Parts: sequence; structure tokens; C-alpha cells
Amino acid sequence: MLPNFVLTGFMGCGKSTVGRRLSGITGHRFVDSDDLIVKAQNKSIPEIFDHAGEVGFREIESRVIENLVGIAGIVLSTGGGAILRESNRVALKKTGIIVWLDADPDVLFERATRTSKRPLLQTQTPRESFDRLLAERREIYEATADFRFDSTGIEHDVVARKVLEQAMRFHARRE
Repeated sequence: MLPNFVLTGFMGCGKSTVGRRLSGITGHRFVDSDDLIVKAQNKSIPEIFDHAGEVGFREIESRVIENLVGIAGIVLSTGGGAILRESNRVALKKTGIIVWLDADPDVLFERATRTSKRPLLQTQTPRESFDRLLAERREIYEATADFRFDSTGIEHDVVARKVLEQAMRFHARRE
């Protein structure tokens, strides 16, 4: 049986889109932790941030991630900050192969700002906030991931296939 796949990475890296494509290739169920949070709270991510702040959001996120440990046959797309908590990193390691989807910062920023649903970019200086958050998280993504995949300039379908190939090589080495 194929392992689970956990997609991590900064906002705009394509976790959800690539995750859906990877799900289609593998037959695994696609799960987006942000969607689970929205469903559990019956509020949008920005509404949760407005009501509970980032700390409250991260608490909810941790519960959602912990509930996924032990479930087989999933491709999990995590929120960009899910890796910030040690407990989440441990739970994600138990869940599946962790893939860090990455891209050029300019590409990430352009993708991330296509929507106004990014509470952490709702500042006077969105690019400064973006760059600061990315710099703070890069080392954590690297330390958490089983491998990194740079998707700059690559179509999502191709990224999904290549991630699957790389993940299977990793999985074979681990067994």
C-alpha cells in the first residue's frame, strides 16, 4: 500500500492544488487541514483569526492535525504555519512522508496575494510581512521535511507526478 503524503510549505507553494492532483494519481483521499478547521469551526480562516487570533487558530490546527494520525490513504495539505509547533511536526511525521513544496519567493508572493484570504498578509506592508514569515519558517520546513521539491515554473500535474516519484524513492530507502 502507498504511504500517506503530507504537503508542507509556505503560502502560495501549491499544497492544495498539487495535493488534489496527487490524490487523483494515488487514489488517496485529499484532506486539507485548513478545510477541516473551517468545517469544525463553521467560520472562515480570516474569521477565526479575527475571533481567536493566531494563537487560537494554531490550537485548533493542532487538534485537527492530531486527529489525522493513524488514518491511512490520505494526501494531507497543511496550512503554511502548521510546522511551527513541535507537537504538529511530531504528528505530521507519524502521518506520512513529509514533502516541502517550495518555489522562488517572488512566485510564492505573487500566488499568495491572488486572494485576500491570507490573514498574515493583511498588513500595511504585505511583502515585508511575507519575507519575514518566509525567513522565519524556511529552516523549520527544511528540518521537518523528508525532502524538498522546488515547483518554480513547473505545471501542477508534473509537480504531483514528480513528488510521487521522489516520495516513493524515499519510502523504498526507509523500509
